[in-house]
Amino acid sequence: MFFALAFANGLLAVGSRVVNAALSDHVGSLRGSLVNHLVGAAAVGVVLLVGIGSGALSAGLEVAPIYWSGGVLGVLVVAASNYAVRHTGVTLFAVLILAFQLIGSALIDHYGLLGQSPIALSWPRLLGLGLLIGGALLVVTDRDAIEDEAPDA
Repeated sequence: MFFALAFANGLLAVGSRVVNAALSDHVGSLRGSLVNHLVGAAAVGVVLLVGIGSGALSAGLEVAPIYWSGGVLGVLVVAASNYAVRHTGVTLFAVLILAFQLIGSALIDHYGLLGQSPIALSWPRLLGLGLLIGGALLVVTDRDAIEDEAPDA
C-alpha cells in the first residue's frame, strides 16, 4: 500500500509542478503559489466539511508551533518550484529535488529530527542512497541534453 501511495505521490508531485509552472508563467511564481494554496485550502475544506478525514480543525491548535511552519515551507517549495521548473525543465528539477530530499531525509531519519524515531544509516541504506544520488548526478551533468533542449532566448 505504501509503495502505491509513494508512486501516486510522485506522479502527482510532477504533475503539480508542471501545472504550477505553467500557471506561474501567467501570474508569477509567488502569485502562482498563492493560487495553488488557496485552491488546495478550499479543496481540503470541502473534504473536511463533507466529513472525510478525522478530527476537528481545532485539533491543529494543540500542536507545537514548529509544526505550523509546514504551511510556510510549502509556500516556499511551490514558489521555488514554479520558478525553477520553467528554467531547468521538469526532469532536471525533479532530480535535484530528489537528491536533496534523500540527503535531508537520511539526516532526519538518522538523528530522529522533528520528532521522528531515529533510523540508523546502515550500509545497505547508504549504498542505495549513494546509487540514487549518483544517478541524479548523471542527469545533472548531462549538459548536452540540457543545452540542446533549452529554448533560444
